[in-house]
Amino acid sequence: MDNVFALTQKVSYPLMRIAMGIVLLWIGALKFVDPSPVVGLLGASLPFLASSGIVYVLGGVEIALAVLLFAGIGVRYVGLALLGLFAGTLLILAITPKVVYGDPGFPVLSLAGEFLLKDLVLFAASVSLTAMATARQVATREATALRSRLA
Repeated sequence: MDNVFALTQKVSYPLMRIAMGIVLLWIGALKFVDPSPVVGLLGASLPFLASSGIVYVLGGVEIALAVLLFAGIGVRYVGLALLGLFAGTLLILAITPKVVYGDPGFPVLSLAGEFLLKDLVLFAASVSLTAMATARQVATREATALRSRLA
């Protein structure tokens, strides 16, 4: 069983990085196919952001962050950027109960509410990704310092 745990520890970082990249690439690209669902959601919650142009910018940012994740570049900073993106989505979840729950009300989620709620997990994954990338960077720095002292 220890081998299974060791394997999960070994693959967790690259798996999280690539999985998050796939999700971001996909949702970012879909914003260019049809921005209207996101524009509608923004219109109901943050109307000053409700435009196709803003949605295209968000899509572009998501795609750029996905590319950085795939390349393994600046992952801890990408994680911080993702915290901001997903916090924005969670803000919509918090400030628009009519959109989130619809006519039945709490605790029944509307389709839009389900769409928004999944960002809670993506937010947590972004925290984990940032923490894992930081831990890897610190471990690399310490290993390099140890090697230089031993040389």
